[in-house]
Amino acid sequence: MALTAQAPAGWVTVKATQQAPILSGFASVQPATDITIRALQPGVLTSLSVLPGESVRAGETIGRLGGPQIVAALATAQGASQAANAALVAERGKFADHLSTRAAVTQAEAAATAAQANLAALRAAFRLQSPVAGHVQSLAVGTGASLQAGQAVAVVQPAAGAWVRAVLYGSQAAALPPGLAARFIPANGHPAMPVTLRGMADHQADGGEVLAFAGTGLQPGEAGIVRLSLAPRRVLLVPSAALVLDDGRWWVMLRDANGDHGVQVVPGATEGTETPILSGLEAGDQVIVQDAALLYHRGIAAQYQPPD
Repeated sequence: MALTAQAPAGWVTVKATQQAPILSGFASVQPATDITIRALQPGVLTSLSVLPGESVRAGETIGRLGGPQIVAALATAQGASQAANAALVAERGKFADHLSTRAAVTQAEAAATAAQANLAALRAAFRLQSPVAGHVQSLAVGTGASLQAGQAVAVVQPAAGAWVRAVLYGSQAAALPPGLAARFIPANGHPAMPVTLRGMADHQADGGEVLAFAGTGLQPGEAGIVRLSLAPRRVLLVPSAALVLDDGRWWVMLRDANGDHGVQVVPGATEGTETPILSGLEAGDQVIVQDAALLYHRGIAAQYQPPD
C-alpha cells in the first residue's frame, strides 16, 4: 500500500505489494497424549507403512497420498511456479535493457518465491508424517482409501515428552505442511521458544484446526500463543478507515470517472492501521478514506419515513 506523494487529503491511490501473512492462535504445552494423524490434502492413500503397535519417530513418513486430485493439484502448482519464474526472467531482461524498474523486479522475485514455497508445501502435504515419536495405537483407513482433507488416518501414542497444542483458524491453517518453523510465546513472560510443526492433531467443531508442534524445553501446562509466517502473497493494502461494513459485507468508496460509488471487497486480517484487500480492487484505484462511511450512507435518510 502506498499513498501517492501528491494525493489530496481524503483519498489514496492503491498499489499492489507482497505480504507474508502471520497466523497465530492460543497454544498450550501438553503432556504425552494420543495424537491423530490426518490428511492435509484430498487424495488416495497409495501407501501405508505402519501397523498398530509399531513404533514411529517424530517426523517419520507413515503413508503417502496420490491419485488424480493430487496429480492435478501438483500440475497446477508446478505450472504457477514455472510461469512465475519465466516472468521473473523476462522482468530481469527488461530491467537490463532499462525497460523496467527495480520495484517491478523485486515484485517478480517475490511472486516466484511465493509460487515455489506453495509448490514445496504441496509436495510436503502428500507425505503423512507422525508429529511425535511413539507407537501406532490404531489405523482408521487402509491403503487405497479415498481421503478428504482433515480425514483421520492413524492414532499415535507418544512415547514421552511434551508437545505444543495450538488452535488456528482459517482455510490456510488446514493446509499447513509439516516442518514449518514457528514460535511458542509463553503468556508468563518467559522467552519465546522455536517449535516445528509436526502435523494436524485434531479438528474442532467450530472450525479450528488443532496442530501439533515439537520443541525442546517445553513445560507441560504452560500456555501462550503460537505464531508462524506464511509464504508471501500479492495483496492491496488500504487504510482500515476506508472500509465500511453494511449488512455483513465490506465496502469501500471508489473514486473514478463515474464519480464516487461503493464497491464490495473481501478484506483479510487487519494489520495495524491497514487492511489487505483480497478481491474487489485493482492497483491504481482511488479509494476514499476521509468520511467514507458518511459518503456510503449518504442516501440512507431516503429509506425512512418520518413519524406521523
